[in-house]
Amino acid sequence: MKLKLEIDVPDFNWVDVPTAYWTPIVEVKEKLHVELIKDLIEYLQRLPDRHWIIEADHQHVRHPFCRELVRDRLRFIPENQIWWVGEKLSHFLMGFREGTGQDFDNYTFKHRVLSNGKKIQFKTFSMMFDTEEEALRHIAKIYTSRDGFDFEKI
Repeated sequence: MKLKLEIDVPDFNWVDVPTAYWTPIVEVKEKLHVELIKDLIEYLQRLPDRHWIIEADHQHVRHPFCRELVRDRLRFIPENQIWWVGEKLSHFLMGFREGTGQDFDNYTFKHRVLSNGKKIQFKTFSMMFDTEEEALRHIAKIYTSRDGFDFEKI
């Protein structure tokens, strides 16, 4: 038996969008991940013990603490990279130690766009796709999952 699927594909455009971002901790590919890193840093700024954490020993206190924060709050980081990202977060905090002239309480999160690329965006919804195949698979999934979708045997 064969199945033939015929679906009207909504209008779409290839648009220029950021494909990589720099943050003070790690480079990421999604804007959502930038926001999660920003939320993590703002969370740290609200901790009552933030200055003690910043001044604490890197190896025995700050780095283990940072690793657990990364594991708990940045769930998009793969397990095999948590140690490294925790290290980067610990060194970021070290930049605010006494005598550096940097004040963590007044720090404002910044990020930069590292690269742009083209993605497909349909006019009917906001998701973007890297390839036409990926976009068409998504459209097929939407149409075939609706109640009342009827298959025609050939």
